[in-house]
Amino acid sequence: MPASEDPIRKQLAEARRAQIIDAAALVFAEKGFHRATTREIASAAGVSEGTIYNYFDSKADLLIGIVTRLADMEHLGVELEEALQGDVKEFFAAMFRHRLGWIGQKGETILAVLPEMMVHPALRERFYQQFVSHTTRLLEHYVQARVEMGQVRPLDVSLMVRAVQSMFIGLLMLRILGDQEVQSRWDEMADVLASLVFDGIGAEREA
Repeated sequence: MPASEDPIRKQLAEARRAQIIDAAALVFAEKGFHRATTREIASAAGVSEGTIYNYFDSKADLLIGIVTRLADMEHLGVELEEALQGDVKEFFAAMFRHRLGWIGQKGETILAVLPEMMVHPALRERFYQQFVSHTTRLLEHYVQARVEMGQVRPLDVSLMVRAVQSMFIGLLMLRILGDQEVQSRWDEMADVLASLVFDGIGAEREA
């Protein structure tokens, strides 16, 4: 069996990659993206500096890797496929809860890396293409499938997905900016988002 197909080697490579990403997240959170060096990241990961470049071409690649890991992008496609078997509102509430929970735990890391994405055009483009656009396509396919199953209203799927994403991103921005209500009630936000998406804000009408 070729080495590239060896499952043990693949698992070891994935573990090493995750080890480096975790170390980069710690160093970026402590020193910021520009002040951090690959030598410091290697030291934090317990590997040689050259090993980093076996997995990542640059610090920018590490930045994208951190964001992808935070959002659990590796499993999102499978998660959405499996979710078609369950209740759509419960799935969205669980997905919001999981990812907002990660943000709550990794707030310092996000604060260190996200501004870099926003102010540097090349990083911003990569962030959009490799993270935002990819997530959008997966969600569009999921919502379209739910529309065809008669479980979601047949609105413009493309705009619907982006509206939901914008609420999520808006909450993240408010948290970064220090909104006390958002920060103190972060654990409640997943259910609020799910309720807004599926129930709206209009008062219930009497029959």
